[in-house]
Amino acid sequence: MNYHLKSQYHDAFASMVKITLRDGDASEREVIFLEHLMDKLSLNEEEYEFIMQNYVKYPISAPYAFDERIKALYELGKILNTENVMDENSKSRWLERLGKAIGFEPNSIEEVVAKAISLTKENIEFGKFNSEIQAVLENHHSNS
Repeated sequence: MNYHLKSQYHDAFASMVKITLRDGDASEREVIFLEHLMDKLSLNEEEYEFIMQNYVKYPISAPYAFDERIKALYELGKILNTENVMDENSKSRWLERLGKAIGFEPNSIEEVVAKAISLTKENIEFGKFNSEIQAVLENHHSNS
């Protein structure tokens, strides 16, 4: 594949594919969701196939800054809630995997993801989402 043919979201999508498929336990619905995600991220079929066949070669690119992680969680939650491919348990499982991979702590990920899915279903603005997720994290740390 020529480098200039890469879409803006090529590496981010490759990271999501790797996180989803690397353990070998991805559900059929998760794979179908990746196909839907290809469309949402404006990847062409050639790029999608290339990534699906070569995902193990890609590094997982996670946002470095904490605010970027929350923004990524927000965007992923919004995308998940616009698709009807996965049931609620599958959505949570997938977002928990991605959340851990982008740097959220494993001991708080279930609470963070449950809140993220709930908030993005309500279609709230990012500022409110950010403060609500930070409150969940602060509450979790104070109770640990």
